[in-house]
Amino acid sequence: MISNPSARTVLVTGYPLDAARRLVAELVAGGDRVLVLARDKFESEARAWAQTLTDRGPGVSEVLAGDILALDLGLTGAQVRRLQAEVQYVHHLAAVHYLGIDAPRMREVNVEGLREVLELALGMKRLQRVCVWSTVFVAGSRTGLVHESDLRQGQSFRNAYERTKAEAEELARSAMPQLPVTVVRLPILVGDSRTGEAGRLEGVSAVAASIVHSPTAVQLPVMGNHPLHIAPVDYVVNAAIHLSRHPDASGGTFHLVDEQPLTTKAFFDAVADAAGRPRPAVSLHSRLQHAMRRLPTLSGDEKHQRSFLEWFDGGVRFDASRARTLLSGSGLSCPRVAEYIDVYVAWLREQDL
Repeated sequence: MISNPSARTVLVTGYPLDAARRLVAELVAGGDRVLVLARDKFESEARAWAQTLTDRGPGVSEVLAGDILALDLGLTGAQVRRLQAEVQYVHHLAAVHYLGIDAPRMREVNVEGLREVLELALGMKRLQRVCVWSTVFVAGSRTGLVHESDLRQGQSFRNAYERTKAEAEELARSAMPQLPVTVVRLPILVGDSRTGEAGRLEGVSAVAASIVHSPTAVQLPVMGNHPLHIAPVDYVVNAAIHLSRHPDASGGTFHLVDEQPLTTKAFFDAVADAAGRPRPAVSLHSRLQHAMRRLPTLSGDEKHQRSFLEWFDGGVRFDASRARTLLSGSGLSCPRVAEYIDVYVAWLREQDL
């Protein structure tokens, strides 16, 4: 497994999430030795994808077929012994994000999956950091300014994803006395600020794509003046790598956000302007669409869309002063929308809907 004694050995969970792929690619390009945990059904795909990275560095050292819900992540005894002898960094991205999944399954993956990763990490003899990837939406129903150290502040949760990610953060914090844990909280991820590439067309990118491809004004159910919390995926990946290696980030939680976010309306107007399309219009009065979100007997996909819209319509802001301090001097800061909107729209224009 070890070919370059100076290389860092990093275990990454979460394949095939776009952020996990991008993280692995950046680590490989930086000369790290990367071990990718993939479920059995993704193993062949992961191996083929990993092979494409070999021209960027030493390549992915190993794709491990496993499962975060299994004891020792479903790995063999020999594999576990090697991980515990060699792994220095763990990036845990594996999670269920789709809001149509039932709550027990979401908790099983998002909370119990993290528990298994932390249990394995306890035996890693060379471990320097466990980076737990979380979400700013653990803030739930809160309004006003949320600080990075905040977690349970009496908020309610709008869906099982927010609730289970908050539970996972509690678990991560409880492990901090025994493990060097860093938690990074992500907003909604959009395209790469350099290329515009957004992975899958879902969420904000799906809405933006509909605006780019429509010759007439798109009718949106939410177009409020609340902040839209997004960040380019390349910034988030590189900031997480930097913080995972910063000695002062151990035991800390960090918001990887644009601290001066556009409103939902301003962002989608900017998409339309960059695409030369009519600006979108609101199709429903806010009170009506608020009531519609709460209609019972929704299918899984409808539940996902209903809960996703609520992230467009909340009066909360996220302080990122701790992240800003530790990223100082690294050259990393969250790009403003104006800096990447043109390449983002150009990429969306090339996609088939």
